[in-house]
Amino acid sequence: IIAGYSLGQADMLRRAMGKKKVSGMDRHREVFREGAKKNGFDEKKAVDLFELMAKFAAYGFNKSHAVAYGVIAYQTAFLKYYYPACFYAALLSTELNNTEKVTNYIADCKNYDIEVLPPDVNESLWHFNVVEKNIRFGMGAVKNVGENAVNEIVREREENGPFTGFIDFCERVNYRLVNKRVMESLIKVGAFDTIEKMSRRTLLENLELVASHGQKRQEEKELGQTSLFDMGGGNEDEANQLKLDEVAEFDEREKLNFEYQLMGIYVSGHPLGRYQELLDQMTSMPISKLHEIPGEGKRDFVTGGLIAERKNILTKRGDKMCFATIEDLTGKMECIVFPRVFEENQEILASTEPLILTGQVNLSEEPRKFFPTKIQLLSDQTEQRVTGVRINVKIDRVNDRVLEKLRQIVLSYRGTVPTHLILENELGKARLPLGENFLVNPTPQLAAKVNELLNSNSVQYIVDGRIKQAQVQ
Repeated sequence: IIAGYSLGQADMLRRAMGKKKVSGMDRHREVFREGAKKNGFDEKKAVDLFELMAKFAAYGFNKSHAVAYGVIAYQTAFLKYYYPACFYAALLSTELNNTEKVTNYIADCKNYDIEVLPPDVNESLWHFNVVEKNIRFGMGAVKNVGENAVNEIVREREENGPFTGFIDFCERVNYRLVNKRVMESLIKVGAFDTIEKMSRRTLLENLELVASHGQKRQEEKELGQTSLFDMGGGNEDEANQLKLDEVAEFDEREKLNFEYQLMGIYVSGHPLGRYQELLDQMTSMPISKLHEIPGEGKRDFVTGGLIAERKNILTKRGDKMCFATIEDLTGKMECIVFPRVFEENQEILASTEPLILTGQVNLSEEPRKFFPTKIQLLSDQTEQRVTGVRINVKIDRVNDRVLEKLRQIVLSYRGTVPTHLILENELGKARLPLGENFLVNPTPQLAAKVNELLNSNSVQYIVDGRIKQAQVQ
């Protein structure tokens, strides 16, 4: 009314305030002043009024609201400081079905030395819960596992003791509530790992057999019958009697993929864990920071991670493009890959390997999206930017056998980058250049194998002339 705004103009001002758009508020400042002056209001008071609105646009609300927020802030800060595991377990439980927030909170738990453990049939509840200062993943976050199934599992173990193995589990749970689909999902996310020597793959391949046996045993108990199993030595004897075919475990990538499919996140590890230090060096900032960084307009960034999801589409002109989701250890962001970039990078986009993406983010847009102009494999980036490799070796922890294996690994990654051994003992360190016979191709896989052999983060990459540790789990 004071400035003579139409309803549409007033809504634009409201939107600028709500979105905290500084440039939008600046545009309205002069319009507001001129309008107030034209309508006969005191110009200075009108300017003061607008400045008050601009101040509130930064963040403002009434005093009672501020008091309530202050009390809650104190309470949550107290809980987070003195009871961090309980605090994060509650926080994770409130976001049980929001995988992006769960991922961020789990990453934050590491800052407090809190481990988030995979689901477990003997310890998990529907929600996340605290187990010896760590947090156990809630079974309610696992796809295909309903609340009735979880309640039955918890009831049975509380009334009749913890489960001693997968066969024992199948003999005790109510199949009307805990069906084979539930069991399959629990196997895939490792919920039997702490009570079962057999691999997840073995349990899956023998699920039908063990479930049928479990149902039969329950029927026998209801009829008051006993069997040879009742006189045996437990789960291991029953496994032998059932003649279960034991097979090798899934590889690490397969196990992590199952976790991702059924929980939306990686729990026991992350495919990017071994590349984290390299990604930190090669990218502008983690994806979670891309969502939070203040500002307006388009900005250039370099990000990296794995393609978690991808949907190819045709434009109206018949050109191919795609919507993809890029994920690192801190979060996810949607990528819109336009036709030219898509055509140049179709094979790379289909890869399961870590990628480096160069492009733009519109900071004024919510939710933010990434528009890549260049896409590369992380391994290609390391080849281009790594100028030297250092391998730290503690002399008292190696022998001739380990050194020979180290030689074989280095020779299996021949390339053009110089390698140095940093030999260390209680007296100090010495640098030993390995010479032209040991020039390497500094791939992330090289760091992974060397670190695995030496059982520590021993590899340092010199990236763009700066030493950066290639931490690999």
